[in-house]
Amino acid sequence: MKSLVLFALILLTTNVFANDGAFFASGNQLIPIQESDIEISKEILTIKRVGDYLHVTVDYTFMNNADAKEILVGFEAKSPSGDVDGTPIDGKHPFMQDFSVMVNNELLPFEVAMVNKETYYVNDEIASLTEEEALGEHFEMNYPNFFYVYHFNVRFERGENKIIHTYQYKISGSIEMDFEFDYILTAANRWANKQIDDFTLKLDLGDYTDYYVSKSFFSSSENWTNGMFIEPKNRVIYEETNPMYVLTQEDIPTFHQKNFHPEDELRVYMPKNHYLLMAETFDYKELDLSYSFEHVNHLETSVNEQSYKILRNYPYARRGYVFKTAYIQAYYEKMPWYQPDPNYEAKPELLTEGEQIWLGNVVNPKK
Repeated sequence: MKSLVLFALILLTTNVFANDGAFFASGNQLIPIQESDIEISKEILTIKRVGDYLHVTVDYTFMNNADAKEILVGFEAKSPSGDVDGTPIDGKHPFMQDFSVMVNNELLPFEVAMVNKETYYVNDEIASLTEEEALGEHFEMNYPNFFYVYHFNVRFERGENKIIHTYQYKISGSIEMDFEFDYILTAANRWANKQIDDFTLKLDLGDYTDYYVSKSFFSSSENWTNGMFIEPKNRVIYEETNPMYVLTQEDIPTFHQKNFHPEDELRVYMPKNHYLLMAETFDYKELDLSYSFEHVNHLETSVNEQSYKILRNYPYARRGYVFKTAYIQAYYEKMPWYQPDPNYEAKPELLTEGEQIWLGNVVNPKK
């Protein structure tokens, strides 16, 4: 017998933004039906940023302690909304690409339904809208009133079953944010063991970057490795108190926990430094440099020699270089991202290509 289960593959949300802020289309519409026999033994969730896209790979190990059975599995994707064209493309989500599901080394076919009700599984079938119904006279491309269900049949053999799910989508920014996304974790609690026995999250958002992670499903950095994790005290970032600040170099921040019963969802974001982005020249008395190179690489001139020397040494400060010049060291020690590393040796040839090009363009005000 087929039963509908909302898979813990649940959507890493698509961000869409209005001109004056962000409005999210999150994949959080759940069908309250639990599969009583199947457990999540292991999950490795990898979120990788590639240019303007997020690539998602979810590697599951499921345990079926009963006889083999076939289950209709659903993956929900909320329509984009806000300052964006939410018109479906060939009946599919307009900002989701390369959707695939592999079960026990077999690539599965899938179908996509457009639905407008939470209880869309009725009488053993999905109550889907036709394209004519979805795009009727009341359709608003900025605020579609339906969402998508990617669905497919999975045969769970008795014992261990491996499922790998992948997709990608374009990540957007807003006036306030460079980027922001959520991921539904609590869907895992709907399986038989009401947890993930062994959970790993890998946030591969790029080398030498920084962002905030809400302390929504963890209380400290204890379960995080492969990065620098700063836990500010009494600091409010966009109405959120004390989110964890993450700094990366050539590593992939990783969260790992056994017997993981998530109480809330993953939220990752990075606010823009408007004051810095709007600056045309660098004055160390007025500007705080960001860890993010994309916030700094437009600055190529300085108001004076001290500012110039501080600016030229920015790539090395990102790597923790301890400066012998007192005013340079004093400036970077005030930056929340600066993590001194006495063992780091400054070698220009080991900087990124972008940093090397930028250094060649930084102008000495004396010349």
